[in-house]
Amino acid sequence: MSAGQYGVTSSFGGNTGVGPFLVPTGLTSGSAVSVYVVGPVAKGTPTGPVTLPSVTLPAPAPSTQSIFTLSVVAAMASSPLPAVQVGVDKTAVWSADPTQRATMAMAFKVFRAQLEALEAVSSPPLQPGASDLIVNRLASALPLRFDEVLAYYYAFDAAAQTIDLLPGMSLRVDWAGYQYCDGPGGPGAGLNGFAATGTSHLEIARRPDLTLAFDAFSAQFTQGVSLQPPAACPLLAGGPVDLQLLGNGRRHLRLVWPTSFSGAGSVDNSGTENQLSCTLLGASSFADIEAATAAVVAGQSACGTQSSGADPIVSVAFTGRVTLVPEIWVWLMGTPQRVPIGATVRNLTQRFADPIPLQMQAGGASPTNLQLGIQRWAQVNAPPMNPTTPGFNIGPIDLSKAASAVGPLGDGFDTPLIKGDYLSIYLPGAS
Repeated sequence: MSAGQYGVTSSFGGNTGVGPFLVPTGLTSGSAVSVYVVGPVAKGTPTGPVTLPSVTLPAPAPSTQSIFTLSVVAAMASSPLPAVQVGVDKTAVWSADPTQRATMAMAFKVFRAQLEALEAVSSPPLQPGASDLIVNRLASALPLRFDEVLAYYYAFDAAAQTIDLLPGMSLRVDWAGYQYCDGPGGPGAGLNGFAATGTSHLEIARRPDLTLAFDAFSAQFTQGVSLQPPAACPLLAGGPVDLQLLGNGRRHLRLVWPTSFSGAGSVDNSGTENQLSCTLLGASSFADIEAATAAVVAGQSACGTQSSGADPIVSVAFTGRVTLVPEIWVWLMGTPQRVPIGATVRNLTQRFADPIPLQMQAGGASPTNLQLGIQRWAQVNAPPMNPTTPGFNIGPIDLSKAASAVGPLGDGFDTPLIKGDYLSIYLPGAS
């Protein structure tokens, strides 16, 4: 596969008018898919297949899966690093059947938990943080339906309204405190309610111990901060300082949006935290963040849902009607910009123009002078043969047939953006 090169299509798995799908260039429909990841194991690790452990995730997730396999492959003499090879069941990966796609997505969750569990054992020793690296590389190398892209990269769940917060993201916090102007029946009582009180951008950063922080500055504090009285679980946060408490660092952070909020003019602001704000969850393992999420989505408290002997779950809601939106950095015509996760190629193009799909097609396929291009960073997917193997490339997403790649999820211009994407829009000869 040529790193960073993709095509968009609504012909997939022998079906037409499905998806659309984003397919890495170089993959052949129906053929085996192998993904090489350089660097997650130490030198001298025994080569060969790896036995994946059983894991415990919330129902209906199974304890094992067979769609994804893992092997350690030796580096060539001229390459400095060994690698792992992830095998993907070709029947599952090339099926457009919704049931099969859901089965593969569930297996991916289980595989992620299995990889993380392997970091804690001595044979074979996955390096600390290796599971996150493998998951990222796998997401970039699989053919994915458009609504799967964010799920594989960021664990986004549209039904549960949850998403992982990962390094490099910017979390936009829109604060809305309660405004009390007059008692019931008074002349100013109609102004009682929630009022917008500002916006914060918190940059998610990874500490050396793999825990996540909401800004790199306070993440460096040796003593940290504590609250008086001490914070309980769930923690009610009134500002960013509540998110940086000593001892609250966790490897996994997840955002949960409730399905309902108190109305803006509500005079009853004593509802549960799920009614008043979004929730942030923190856990030390992927299995524990899954369990905590399942509890919150079911209307329960995440507190105490961690596995035996693990760090306690961190659960944070906010005093006020507070909403949180994760954003990523992309390049727009050479300028880095924040965009909400979920933004698409079409969304960014429509900041400047409103072309029909045919006019947005790349290269000579467009009947107009609008030149639209999108490029994506990806790691080279190849065995470790030489020192250049672990390099990054940036390559195009082929939009030359995007207008005809029409399925239930839109057309090729509804391709979701991920961190680092580079979009160019150019009108040659425009004055």
